[in-house]
Amino acid sequence: AVVAMRRKPGLAGLIRNQEQQSAISAVGERLEADKFEKAREHLQSLRSTLTEFATKHRSRINSDPQFRKSFCDMCIAAGVDPLASSKGIWDELLGVGRFYNELAVQVLHICLTSRDENGGILDLNECLLRVRKSRAAGEVVSAEDVERAVDSLAHLGPGVSLRSYGGRRLLCSVPEELSSDPSKVLELAASSAGKVCENDLIQQLGWSWQRAGTALGHCVREGLCWVDDTEDENGRVERWCWFPSIALAAMDKTA
Repeated sequence: AVVAMRRKPGLAGLIRNQEQQSAISAVGERLEADKFEKAREHLQSLRSTLTEFATKHRSRINSDPQFRKSFCDMCIAAGVDPLASSKGIWDELLGVGRFYNELAVQVLHICLTSRDENGGILDLNECLLRVRKSRAAGEVVSAEDVERAVDSLAHLGPGVSLRSYGGRRLLCSVPEELSSDPSKVLELAASSAGKVCENDLIQQLGWSWQRAGTALGHCVREGLCWVDDTEDENGRVERWCWFPSIALAAMDKTA
């Protein structure tokens, strides 16, 4: 039987294949270029719309914290970060970038100067009160403004961070990350008006006396809390650890 041998493509066939591949690549590149151009035009139109909106509502954006938050959220949803640069279009139109940059510096200053009082644990509401006291009359700053300002500090590296403990928002400027047990102490204190004792840790967390004492001792050594030794009716001394900023914020809330 004669077996037919498959004919290999000649030089002309190879050239045709290369030309076909080149044509397909060229079409793909044109399609990508068209998509990019349409996306650029869409973003330009969106930016123009946001610019018109910002110009029209400039006064309200600068004076109304809730409206300012909604505007920033709208920009971010559209892929435009109003805080990306203090020299960007939003700063030229509104001063939004400058507003948050200045607020971030102010919050950082408050955290650092109050560290001797609170050990680097500052309740968000207390921070907000201090910010408002130092601001010009009529200039309203909200908790969301402070949170956004703190977020803008993230690119500078570890320094001030916002965390949730026991349902409270706390600004933490401690030099080192809290380990597991001190974090649980802080969590319990935040949900107990800012105070906690060894017995609380034993009863609510199931810890041993040794573990509870070690965790509280760490908080005391690091200056995170104040100590109040109270003697009960049986003459037994109970050591309470108070986290001052949390306690003050809790008292302000109930006042």
